[in-house]
Amino acid sequence: MNIEITQKANILIAENKIESLKLLSKILEEESYQVRQAIDGEMALIAVETEVPDLILLGVDLDKIDGHQLCKKLKQQDKTADIPIIFLSEFDDFEQKIKALQLGGVDYIIKPYQQKELLVRIKNHLKVSLKIEKIKENNKQLEKKLKLIKVAQQFQKQIPLESHLLYQAITATNNSIVITDATISEYPIVYVNPGFETMTGYSPEEVMGKNCRFLQGNDRQKPQLEEIRHCLQQGTSCHVTLRNYRKDGSLFWNEISLSPIKDESENIIYYIGVQTDVTDKKRANEQQQRYEASLQKMNRELYELNQQLYRLANMDGLTEVANRRCFDETLEQEWRRLSREKQPLSLILGDIDYFKRYNDKYGHLGGDDCLKRVAATLAQSTFRPADLVARYGGEEFAIILPDTPHQGAKEVAQRILDSLRRLRIPHKASDVKPYVTMSLGLGTITPSLDIDIKSFVDQVDDALYQAKKQGRDRLKTFVHHSDPSSQS
Repeated sequence: MNIEITQKANILIAENKIESLKLLSKILEEESYQVRQAIDGEMALIAVETEVPDLILLGVDLDKIDGHQLCKKLKQQDKTADIPIIFLSEFDDFEQKIKALQLGGVDYIIKPYQQKELLVRIKNHLKVSLKIEKIKENNKQLEKKLKLIKVAQQFQKQIPLESHLLYQAITATNNSIVITDATISEYPIVYVNPGFETMTGYSPEEVMGKNCRFLQGNDRQKPQLEEIRHCLQQGTSCHVTLRNYRKDGSLFWNEISLSPIKDESENIIYYIGVQTDVTDKKRANEQQQRYEASLQKMNRELYELNQQLYRLANMDGLTEVANRRCFDETLEQEWRRLSREKQPLSLILGDIDYFKRYNDKYGHLGGDDCLKRVAATLAQSTFRPADLVARYGGEEFAIILPDTPHQGAKEVAQRILDSLRRLRIPHKASDVKPYVTMSLGLGTITPSLDIDIKSFVDQVDDALYQAKKQGRDRLKTFVHHSDPSSQS
């Protein structure tokens, strides 16, 4: 990507919905981005081959070549593998989203678009892409420097130290070359090349006879220094990276390859150190680590936000039990599962007796408090994670009991009635008791895909109606004919 943050990127929009394509183009052009358009996958591929964009907004359901296939093609080519791709979809499909991200997409946006959010996401991904490109360029430069080290190391044992050819090579290299006297315990410096002065700011006259540790200043507590001491004691080679300080006090990262030089009797007489300034590489790595940590944090925050949104979307705001939407989805899922496993499903529908009178007597705030306390009582009456308590309507509640036979469901229902009686929420307007009670309908069935869910729910609702008709504050149950138990 050949842009700076202050310049505007080249963005390709691949979208088969014309209105959406126009809207996105208008939004981006108003921000001075260079926009190109494609209405199907083949046109998008041609556009990318003609000029590599800085970012692609990619519709999932493209014609000719769909979004997933196009993304896979682009990620398989070196020229286009690093293009950030943001998928666009009309549906919040979890499986589709995971597939898009696994194929290499950097983001997944659901329509309708929030303009500010869209622009912020695009800008952030362009910034990240630019940083990654700069890091790669820095790494290329560092690799060139590292090649020089390898060349110098190859000469160490093959050519005598006094060789004119080796001397010229050491003098010409941009890397720092230091030779110390290994016959003296302090390993004093006996030679430095011009590259050392360039790297550290110290002239040869200033460092002759000194130990190289002066480059560390007061920064001595580093495991790498212990590795160097061990190397000198054992007469071996080592390769470490150290924090060092230039003559002007500025910090730099120094990558050192340290090797012994022996005489004809195999006695170590010198140590040669090839030093490379890797400050840029170190900073690039640290920057990449910070970016990855920031990205992980953002992903965690997004996951937590999605979890919160999921809970909000499936929770009744007043009673904090599941809402009607969650009830319908859960009942359908459990129906399909238990149809396969041939296991029973029980459903309880409950209605607070004379709740309209309660509202008239104690007001709507009192009614809200009553609903909350009843919902909490229902939730406490179920013990298994798979059981679901939901607000079914205004004063109606429903409880889904998967893998629960009729007798077990009756015990849950009776526990609800008993708990409410013990709770004794005052209800002076009730014709049943001077406190809040409920009427319950209970049905048990072994689900089958041949049986309509709605007809079963209607049967449970009818059982609830019978309980109310017969005097309220009671339970009326039935068992579908496929269950060996009988109606009660």
